[in-house]
Amino acid sequence: MGRKVTIKILNRQFPYEAESPEQERQFREAAETVDRKFYEYKGRFPDKSSEEILSVIAWNGFVEVAGLRDAVKSKEKDEQVLLERLRSYLRNIDTE
Repeated sequence: MGRKVTIKILNRQFPYEAESPEQERQFREAAETVDRKFYEYKGRFPDKSSEEILSVIAWNGFVEVAGLRDAVKSKEKDEQVLLERLRSYLRNIDTE
């Protein structure tokens, strides 16, 4: 069971349960990022509603996650190629 924490986003409090200190840190950093981006976008687009701004923040976050997911997949493929090369090298050593 995790530790109960309260996360503040745009002056509203949300209760969460963090499974580790690392997860609590991630929650707090995410809340700070949302706040920072919200006020940055609100300054650039004062005519937009809070809902529109939060939608853009959420969309940007998911685009970023998709890009990171693609990068991880690419690195995993690279890892598989390197592992196969290593196995081949080790097989050649064993046969000599």
